[in-house]
Amino acid sequence: MVAPKEVDVIVCGGGPAGCVVAGRLAYADPNLQVMLVEGGNNNRDDPWVYRPGIYVKNMQRDGVNDKATFYTDTMASSYLRGRKSIVPCANILGGGSSINFQMYTRASASDWDDFKSEGWTAKDLLPLMKRLENYQKPCNNDTHGYDGPIAISNGGQITQLAWDFVRAADAVGVPFNEDFRFLNVCIDLETSHGTEIWAKYVNRVTGRRSDAATAYVHSVMDVQSNLHLRTNSRVSRVIFEGTKAVGVAFVHSRNRAHKGELRETIVRARKCVVLSSGTLGTPQILERSGVGNSELLKKLDIKVVSDLPGVGEQYQDHYTTLSIFRVSNESTTSDDFMRGDKETQDKLFAQWENVPEKALLSSNLIDAGFKIRPTEEELKEMGPEFNKLWDTYFKDKPDKPVMFGSIVSGAYADHSLLPPGKYMTMFQYLEYPASRGKIHIQSANPYVEPFFDSGFMNNKADFAPIRWSYKKTREVARRMDAFRGELTSHHPHFHPGSPAACRDIDIRTAKQLLPNSFTVGIHMGTWHRPSEPYDASKVHEDIVYTEEDDKAIDDWIADHVETTWHSLGTCAMKPREEGGVVDQRLNVFGTTNLKCADLSICPDNLGTNTYSSALLVGEKAASLLCEDLGLKVRTPHAPVPHAPIPTGRPATISAK
Repeated sequence: MVAPKEVDVIVCGGGPAGCVVAGRLAYADPNLQVMLVEGGNNNRDDPWVYRPGIYVKNMQRDGVNDKATFYTDTMASSYLRGRKSIVPCANILGGGSSINFQMYTRASASDWDDFKSEGWTAKDLLPLMKRLENYQKPCNNDTHGYDGPIAISNGGQITQLAWDFVRAADAVGVPFNEDFRFLNVCIDLETSHGTEIWAKYVNRVTGRRSDAATAYVHSVMDVQSNLHLRTNSRVSRVIFEGTKAVGVAFVHSRNRAHKGELRETIVRARKCVVLSSGTLGTPQILERSGVGNSELLKKLDIKVVSDLPGVGEQYQDHYTTLSIFRVSNESTTSDDFMRGDKETQDKLFAQWENVPEKALLSSNLIDAGFKIRPTEEELKEMGPEFNKLWDTYFKDKPDKPVMFGSIVSGAYADHSLLPPGKYMTMFQYLEYPASRGKIHIQSANPYVEPFFDSGFMNNKADFAPIRWSYKKTREVARRMDAFRGELTSHHPHFHPGSPAACRDIDIRTAKQLLPNSFTVGIHMGTWHRPSEPYDASKVHEDIVYTEEDDKAIDDWIADHVETTWHSLGTCAMKPREEGGVVDQRLNVFGTTNLKCADLSICPDNLGTNTYSSALLVGEKAASLLCEDLGLKVRTPHAPVPHAPIPTGRPATISAK
């Protein structure tokens, strides 16, 4: 089909929020002409997308899968000991929902309430949370939806390591009970300290990833002709007549054929332009369009449409570190698959094709996790910087977790560099960092790299909670039955004589573990003979860390902390005089017919894996746009191709 030169609404960016907006609007009125412009490839029927268990491949920067754009700090950071952070952003239709870890959590109620914007409280948004969900886990509360387009389940398998993790976490003060699958620790709006089997964006019937493009875009394009998709097209700027947005200009995502010459295609918008290009993309489009700090725009010879100094400022993310441990050789992990063992790969791919509802590849192997808040005693050890943040931000909001933690049944690492064996990875996630960054264009040319400062760890308060969480997840690991020692290359470099020093097995012993001829264990830093099995029940005391040990952990954090792909905050929804960029209806200040609809609008952080929040912002934006256009959102949504989902609340709820 020939793409039209004029439509009613143009949505710039095909990430989760953009897919929701485009799909909902087009489905609401078959006569409304909607165009969705995406910089990456179409994700439709891409096996690298829809097979959940191979998501790690999409995170690699090897030129094979061109599914991400990589933003690197323009300048080295003294807070990272001279390192530059790298923040990958999805470059494919569906955005992060097509390549992410598929971990489903929700933000706490106070996160939304803290926006202090009419219509954006958790109570206001709950109906939209339910509208988007097809919740396929056992559940005993009414905060979930069962007829929406996004499937959420436990995936094909839950490994024994996950149950082992939950049991061990309880031993260090992170609780669960016999019916913990009903607690919904990570997906309700109130619980901030507890352990759970984590839900996944995986359809339990088909075993496929539940991405936003399949749910909201392809499903509409299959039954209607009013949704026009342009992929491999990078939006250069918004076209204004005065302060009214009347269209957009876009270029090919890769300027190879034109040898650097800028060739723009212009499409007119009769009713509205919606920017949904993400936290790092949307502010660049605004600035190239003349919306941003007037001093910067004048330096770049860009006509000022609206002077908004807040554009590109207050960049936020979630930070993660990971530590890797050895596990017993009988454990179910992804290591042989990731290592490239052909027999294992053939077996697991066949299993996924034949019995996806039970397949290991119908899972991300991130089966369990927790939210945690420190005790009064733990707070005393976390330093004055964090305690000040605690008193002003966390203390009176008990629904906010300070850290997330999760277990991966396998090593999240380059297996070609690892000794033989089986592993588990513990992730530590900082949910509300105090650090801030920024992004700004350096040219009106969309192919010129922007100035980017991730701001990672530039506030000292952020070190203490990550340090504390590392210790907590290490104690959980030591108490697991499957624990077989630490992979020292993926832990802090403690002094060898310290009681906190990590212990590993030598390469010769590791090779003997394949096949599993004996069990090697570690207890309180003392090696056992190969014939003596590890007994986690004997671990009663936590490791005691010295100031030198804490310094080693902080250095390790600075050297290894990285993004969780949860960028937000650069076009904040708050008053203009406070640095805001959009109002409560997502209108860009100083313009008309222009909205922003992605996580850049968040004025503060959200304690969650942010795919759920991006979908929710999209649903809210779709509702606001339908109100503006005199339309009504139609539900239930169009059926999802290739992914039949049982609708309605299950007749019986069983923990089995």
